[in-house]
Formats: sequence, structure tokens, C-alpha cells
Amino acid sequence: MIQLLVLVGLLVLSGFSAPLLAPVDSFASLVYTHVGIEAIDAAAPSLTFKTADGDVWTLQVTSVELLKGLRKGDTCSVEIDMDNRVTKIVKVGSTPP
Repeated sequence: MIQLLVLVGLLVLSGFSAPLLAPVDSFASLVYTHVGIEAIDAAAPSLTFKTADGDVWTLQVTSVELLKGLRKGDTCSVEIDMDNRVTKIVKVGSTPP
């Protein structure tokens, strides 16, 4: 443990800390499981879904490719980034790519 602390201290003092530290917001996301797909707009591209609590959200998706194969009424898991954009969609009962 002491060796690890000494190594980290040396790296910080020598300026090598930046490549070792990732920005905090790069890990931040929100996941809704078991949402119902209400509408799909490939032109926008956006997705409208209803949460288990009954809230309805319409959000932009990061890629129109995420919408392929989705249909109104599908049950999915949806991952949202800190900019309120859908970054991942997995149909419930399917295997993620």
C-alpha cells in the first residue's frame, strides 16, 4: 500500500497525473429500465418513451442508428448522458451488441 502511495505521489509530482485521471462527467449517465416506446422520429432523431412512473420523455438520440429495429410498444432499457441525449437503447429480452 505504501509503495502504491509513493508511486502515485511521484507521478503527480512529475506531471503524469493528467493522463491517469479521466474527467468526472465522462462516467455520468442515467439509465431507465423497462420503459415503453411511445414514438420514434428518425428525422430529428428523437425517442419518446414512458417510464415505469408514467412520466413521458422525448429526447434526442446521439445516432439515428440507435433507433433501428425499434417499434412503438417495445419495452427497452435507455441510457441518457448528462446532455439529456439517449446514448444506448437495449430491448428488454434481447442481447446487447
